[in-house]
This record gives sequence, C-alpha cells and structure tokens, in this order.
Amino acid sequence: MERVLATEKVEGEIGVVIDYAPGETHAINVLQAAMEMVQALDGLDAALLSSIDTSLEPVSVLNDVQHSSLKILLARVLKKVPDELVSTLDWKAWVGNILVKGKYLLLQKLDADAPDVQRVLDGLSDDYKAPSGMLVDFSPPSVSDVMDALDGVSKARNSISGHAVIVETAMGDVSLPDLSALDIVPDEKGETHEVKNSGIEYFKIKSPDMLGSSQWTVHRNKRAVKVEMLHKGWLDAYHNREFVLLPGDSLRCRFEERILYDQNGTEIERKLSVVEVLGIMSPPSQNSLL
Repeated sequence: MERVLATEKVEGEIGVVIDYAPGETHAINVLQAAMEMVQALDGLDAALLSSIDTSLEPVSVLNDVQHSSLKILLARVLKKVPDELVSTLDWKAWVGNILVKGKYLLLQKLDADAPDVQRVLDGLSDDYKAPSGMLVDFSPPSVSDVMDALDGVSKARNSISGHAVIVETAMGDVSLPDLSALDIVPDEKGETHEVKNSGIEYFKIKSPDMLGSSQWTVHRNKRAVKVEMLHKGWLDAYHNREFVLLPGDSLRCRFEERILYDQNGTEIERKLSVVEVLGIMSPPSQNSLL
C-alpha cells in the first residue's frame, strides 16, 4: 500500500496502519485493536516525557482515517503544559522531536532486553537537553517506565495477532512484530510522592529464581529485598547453565529504584529493578589451616 501522510503538517503526527481482509476480518477486532494501540502509544509518549515533567499529558488527536488497510493519522497534543515551557518559543519543536524520535527508536525494541533499551535512551540524551530559553537540562526517562510502556504496546499489538501493524513516523515506518505476549496504584487516602534512584551497586544473592521468572531476592542494607531482573539475556544464560552462582556470590548491577511515599512521608511501596548485570563477584576462597 502506498504510504501517504496527511498534507497538513502537525508536529509529532504519526500514522497507525492495521492490515485486514475486507469482508472477512471482524470489525470489532480491528477497531478494538486500533483503540488499544492508540492508548498504548499515548502511554509510550507519557513515558518519554515523564523525566521532563510528570504533569505533561500527551494525547492523540484524530486527524484522518483511511481505508483499504485501516490507517489512522494521529496528531500529538499536550495537556497541562507548565508555564515554564510555554514561556519559551521552541518547546513545541523540542517536545515533538523527543516524541517522534523516541517512538521511532523504541518501537523497534519491543522485544529488547533492558540493556538495549538503556542504550537507546542513552542515545537520546542530547535530544533531552533543554532548548534555548530553558535553564535546566533534562535526562531521558527510566528504563523501567519505558519497558512498562513498551509492554503496553506489545499487548495492544498482540490483540490482533496475524495481521500486520505499522506505525508511520516522519523518521520512517516501524513494522511492529507479532510477539507472544508496574504500575503504581495511587494512594486513595491522599497524595503520593515518588522518588527515583539509579546507579551501580553490588547485590549479594539470597535466593535466585530457578523457575524462569524475574523475581530474585538479594541482601541490601542488611535486609532481604525482592528484585525484578529486567536483564533477560543474562537470565536466559543463567537458566541455560552457561555459568553458575555459588553461595555468597554478589552481582554488580546497574539498577533503578522507585520509592512511593504517602502525604505524611511514610514509605508505602518500593520497587527495585536490575537493568543490567555487569559482573559476578565471588567471596575470596579460604584455605584450610589443617
């Protein structure tokens, strides 16, 4: 099918194309998949902007619908734009570039491991630098936020398995692979406050996950802590017995941490995620004195 984008240029516009068989495919399946994909792409945009300002709310606006394949043209608009962004002249182009480039690169990583997503976000660092007129630079969002958003896109794409789905952007088209397919719950009693940390740290293994899922327990600050292992490639190698872990071993990890506090400053939730395992440290062997 010939690719035709709308003649009216809107910053950040994308096209979502869902292939179907006219007269055969159930209408509800195509339309439901389209709705889920629009919501998932809004979620990815929200993740891309989360490190700039959590009040930024990206929303899809319908520009046009074309047929043969179902093609939906969506403009990107923002709700709740902070005054400090409005005061600059070029923030629309800056945000639009982040959303277009971020989606174009990340949608090619639906089945990627956390270190690969981290490398994409590292490559977007220059794009997040504040435009002229803004005093504070920004950094890309957290890997866990982006992977949650990509998981939403994967689920939306898989809701119409067996049909081609393409996202068209100004940078090029991305064919979404047909893959088999933590959100924080608001505090109902009042406002919450979230703190995010990241870095490199050693985690002493308490109990590895031998069943193939991603929950491990490690010792941290003299406490046993559940850890979500996002580094799928490393997990696969471990479960395939490409290396062994011994009692007392520690993992050198690149990690992300989210801590949720209630309005009184009391911690109500903590999530620790390993983005990449950088190495294994074993305790020094002790020679017998006998």
